[in-house]
Amino acid sequence: MAHHPEALHMVTWVKSPWGIPATFREMEGSSVNTYKLVNAEGVAHLAKFSWVPKQGVRNLTSAQAAEIQAKDTGHATRDLYDAIARGDHPEWEFCVQLMSDDPHDELDFDPLDDTKRWPEDKFPLLPVGRMVLDRAPEDFFAEVEQSAFGTGVLVDGIDFSDDKMLQGRTLSYSDTQRYRVGANYLQLPINAPQEQARAHTNQRDGMMAYHVDRGGQNRHVNYEPSMMGGLREAPKPEKEYHQWVEGHLGRYQTTRTTDDYRQAGERYRSFEDWERDDLIANMVADMKECPEPIALRMVWHWWHCDEDYGRRVAEGAGIDLEKALALPPLPNRPAPGERLPRPTYSSGRAEGAPRSEAAE
Repeated sequence: MAHHPEALHMVTWVKSPWGIPATFREMEGSSVNTYKLVNAEGVAHLAKFSWVPKQGVRNLTSAQAAEIQAKDTGHATRDLYDAIARGDHPEWEFCVQLMSDDPHDELDFDPLDDTKRWPEDKFPLLPVGRMVLDRAPEDFFAEVEQSAFGTGVLVDGIDFSDDKMLQGRTLSYSDTQRYRVGANYLQLPINAPQEQARAHTNQRDGMMAYHVDRGGQNRHVNYEPSMMGGLREAPKPEKEYHQWVEGHLGRYQTTRTTDDYRQAGERYRSFEDWERDDLIANMVADMKECPEPIALRMVWHWWHCDEDYGRRVAEGAGIDLEKALALPPLPNRPAPGERLPRPTYSSGRAEGAPRSEAAE
């Protein structure tokens, strides 16, 4: 983490009580990844999805969690099961944040950067649905162990963005489900959509196949296009979405890094006193276990997020604050609160610069 300031907001979040939800019923959910919503006119918007618990949010300190876990390691699962059994059905509001599909150079963060949150005052949470858990699984293996989620299984109207992590997950998650559950995992009832919404495909045979798709006129044809009566591709929308792409292909750093420190500082200042106290106690304990070079760099990071944050961690862990603040910025990284002046490869070399030249 000391080498990756983009992780500071996540670490601040996870090491605070917000990293330990009191129960599953009282925790938020986030898509993390950025998707696209494409309408019938072929217009796309960037989108992030969130789950907001109707029960409210409640979190635990590390001490409270340790006390509970000492007696019941499955307390969150038990709480969820008991709530459903007594008819207190947990409910979440499904919300979406929308942003036009543009570069958005006016923002201090990249909308496709999974380490950043979209500020809700600029991109409000728009309710579009809800989820209610009104029964527990009847067969744990069939309905839980064999459930197979993946970012690559989408419905019409939802599309992929250029989010780098989403691109990687889309391949790996579906691949994982195929060897974990089987090539025909989407035929299983727990993973299949309602019959009226089921897509017909040319997927044929493979481990545990229990039906041949008879959607075409000729069941012996499992390729497309064919003149022999097999499946035909569904009609295309009248107005399709076509993304314009140009530029060099390479492994780039994120150039907009201003919010690497700003979002972590804003999160720290948004906490209540008891939440800040628990965060500091957790960070102090971690810093005491770190070699001095790492501890000094982390204090340097926290101080640039918020001076009170860095000072309290340094004092609690017995770290020389002045020595930490004397450190230079990370190599090939912009100083806190700044951004890279131009596109830069992960090696630190600016686009178009000679190979021997690294970013200043």
